[in-house]
Amino acid sequence: MRSVRLAAVLVAVLVAAQLAPVVLGGGRAPVQAQQVQRLPLAPIPPRGEPVAPFFEGWYRNDDGSFTFSFGYFNLNTQEIIEIPLGPENFVEPAEFDGMQPTHFPVRPRRDRGVFSVTVPASYGDGERRVVWTITSNGVTYPVPARVFAPALQLDYGPRAMGSVPPMVRLDPDGPEGQHVQGVWGKPRTAKVGEPLTLQVWTREVSLRDPEDTVNQEVDVEVTWFKHQGPAAPVEFEPWQITVAGGTGEATTAATFSGAGEYVLRARVDNWDANDSTGGDQCCWSNAFVRVTVTP
Repeated sequence: MRSVRLAAVLVAVLVAAQLAPVVLGGGRAPVQAQQVQRLPLAPIPPRGEPVAPFFEGWYRNDDGSFTFSFGYFNLNTQEIIEIPLGPENFVEPAEFDGMQPTHFPVRPRRDRGVFSVTVPASYGDGERRVVWTITSNGVTYPVPARVFAPALQLDYGPRAMGSVPPMVRLDPDGPEGQHVQGVWGKPRTAKVGEPLTLQVWTREVSLRDPEDTVNQEVDVEVTWFKHQGPAAPVEFEPWQITVAGGTGEATTAATFSGAGEYVLRARVDNWDANDSTGGDQCCWSNAFVRVTVTP
């Protein structure tokens, strides 16, 4: 009888915890959200679930600064989530706000290292932190990032078989970038319904062993995403391009269905190599471009 009463109390506590509102302040108006409990083995709902921000880990930079890598997980299987910058999608301290995505697709649902925040050396004490907060479908999730836990320290490579993130640029005479920080291209303009040509130049710089015949010639994939912008679809044709041998040019066309200010992101990866995957936090580089779209 006693065990039955204890079980009943435990269930009541769990239910109360699940239905308790999440209240977040941190210098802004508190955000409240409620989350309904779902059984562990229940099917993943296609809609109505939130987006969870992820802190992927931290890098130590040569100049003494640190870089935090962020990603996300859209818990829906069909619902694409759009969350504009603002009270439901913000980074604190405010000086680091503005680079986070506003578009959370279902392909992929889990995406790593979609943006980064570089902080000064003073963050090395492990006390100061950067927090990304997302509210979606009535649920608020904050994720703090700070310099702690050696297991969360990332490195820029090379990996066991020599893989490092490819070099990338978005303009023929523009700068090259690498890693999660990536590179920015020159701003573009476009019109609704009219394809905008986008070009990416990649350069594979992995340090391969001459005797490694399997990984010697690794293809690079260029994949395009809407990173920020209005809740209007952007179609990429093609969405993903393979650059044979890792060094070359990849061209796509972006067509916008709504006017506004957009940020597009190209992920350039060499995951064709045996020592390189997104789950291992290696080896890709980001490339960003702002596009102003008029009617």
